[in-house]
Amino acid sequence: MKRFEVAAHSENSLIPEFCRANSLLTLAYVMELIAVVLTLAVGSSDSQQALRQLLLLSLYLQWTGLCAAAALCMVRRFMTALPSGVLFFICWFVLVLVTFGVSTATWLLDLRFALNLLPPAEAWSFVLRNVCIAAIVGLLLLRYLWENHQWQEESRAEADGRYLALQARIRPHFLFNALNSLAELIPSKPDVAEEMVIDLADLFRVSLDSRQRLIPLREEIEIVKGYMRIEEIRLGDKLLVNWEVPDSVLDAQVPRLTVQPLVETGVLHGVSRLRARGMLHVIARREGEFLIIDVENPIPPEDSPKRAGTGTAITNIAQRIKLIYGERAKLILGDDRDEFGPLFRARLRLPYVLHSGAELNAPIAQEE
Repeated sequence: MKRFEVAAHSENSLIPEFCRANSLLTLAYVMELIAVVLTLAVGSSDSQQALRQLLLLSLYLQWTGLCAAAALCMVRRFMTALPSGVLFFICWFVLVLVTFGVSTATWLLDLRFALNLLPPAEAWSFVLRNVCIAAIVGLLLLRYLWENHQWQEESRAEADGRYLALQARIRPHFLFNALNSLAELIPSKPDVAEEMVIDLADLFRVSLDSRQRLIPLREEIEIVKGYMRIEEIRLGDKLLVNWEVPDSVLDAQVPRLTVQPLVETGVLHGVSRLRARGMLHVIARREGEFLIIDVENPIPPEDSPKRAGTGTAITNIAQRIKLIYGERAKLILGDDRDEFGPLFRARLRLPYVLHSGAELNAPIAQEE
């Protein structure tokens, strides 16, 4: 019996990645806000005293936050195999320990350089008070991160389920069109039908592979060329293909089976309905931070035989790229005209990514 299992994600994802600059900037911003709030809570009427209090609190909290971030960065790196509960306790203990260390260092520096910021009688109470505050706030913070981690896991599982459902829906659509092409070929050219079956087998193998969402554009182009060999057998010299795909964009990552359905739609609803030969254009280029892929086909005359279509492939592609990239990706369809006449263009605009990241290209499911 076949079953699908959502791939497990590392438990250390409940700890933010404090080794990155953007996380450190966010932490510094939060610590400064806390310093401002604590200064305002004191309510000093002396502006100079309030400013001095703000500067001291900022210095203390920023050092505490920086040291805590460094410690959690090390914990995240070396304790990835621990269960969530154990990792939760270790992180809480690290936060308390860092606060104790920074508070003690602050007291010793005040004593060593005679800054008189902390009265000697209140030194240990200062350390103890900060440790208690860190224990309570750390517990609440880690609890929030825990809940956020659980929510992200549930959202990721839901998105993966939706993606697998969309991927499964496009396979029967492709199978139906491919078998129609094979049925049309067998009576007229039985000798080459075997070659077509081999290409079909390769295409089905690719379409059933759901291990990765993103693949290099060069692999997607190979899938398209395998499909085009099938259609060239069926349509003969009627189908011409113009490839404008420079080597510089071949390593860009694209969702699996996005260009092929667009080419398939262009062949079935464009070139195959022409009375004469037709040119299909596949164009790829980079525009800033985006990869642009155009699939253009000639528009057949109004009186040409029409093929019934449900728009399944187009809708499927639009939904899948939205699941992966959000609003950064677009699928734009429309009529245009060039020097040879009217044409229909399907344009994919995807973020230009050379290496598929963990979130974008995480294994979705394993089939057994």
